Amino acid sequence: MQLRVIPVTMFQSNCVVAWDETTGEGVLFDTGGDAGKILDFVQSKGIAVKGIFLTHGHVDHVAGTNRVKSALSAPVYLHPLDKELADATSRQCLMFGIPMEEAPQVDHDLAEGDRFTIGSMEFSALHLPGHSPGCTAFLFSGPKPVLVCGDVLFESSIGRTDLPGGDMAKMQESLQRLKQLPEDVVVVPGHGRQTSIGREKKTNPYLSDGFRMW
Repeated sequence: MQLRVIPVTMFQSNCVVAWDETTGEGVLFDTGGDAGKILDFVQSKGIAVKGIFLTHGHVDHVAGTNRVKSALSAPVYLHPLDKELADATSRQCLMFGIPMEEAPQVDHDLAEGDRFTIGSMEFSALHLPGHSPGCTAFLFSGPKPVLVCGDVLFESSIGRTDLPGGDMAKMQESLQRLKQLPEDVVVVPGHGRQTSIGREKKTNPYLSDGFRMW
């Protein structure tokens, strides 16, 4: 599996491209803007995008989705608990004073345990609420496992829970699930640098055994 992180817009949200070099098939995660930048990369590598997966419905992760979807004719996946949030994309644009975008056109609902095979890549959906009700991460299996986790976990930090739909108790439950993953899992967050489960268990205060949010 090949993987490329493309930071987009002033929010520097990570659009993640994963593809199988042998078949040329791939997927996108969080097409949050700068559609031209995303499409240029996809086309330069000759990637046949089979799906656009949204980790959650915040504007910085969904704003460019319709333009990318239209250009690539790729279906869009989102957890239904974040549909209300994604449907408010234009209102989120007004809130942040950014150019107006329409709500992403979602084709398929995501659910805990959904499994996907694209070329030789296999990955599954993990419902990890807390940052938003429908936050979903995607775990790639294989000798070098990778977790595309959106805004649940960052290097030395976690996603905010004070935005609409955030829930501190659910976030703690989600973090406990992440702590059970193998330490060699590479973590690709929604913003910032890659890390690993093992590194975060050692250095991230939010993953310490004594941490409590209430």
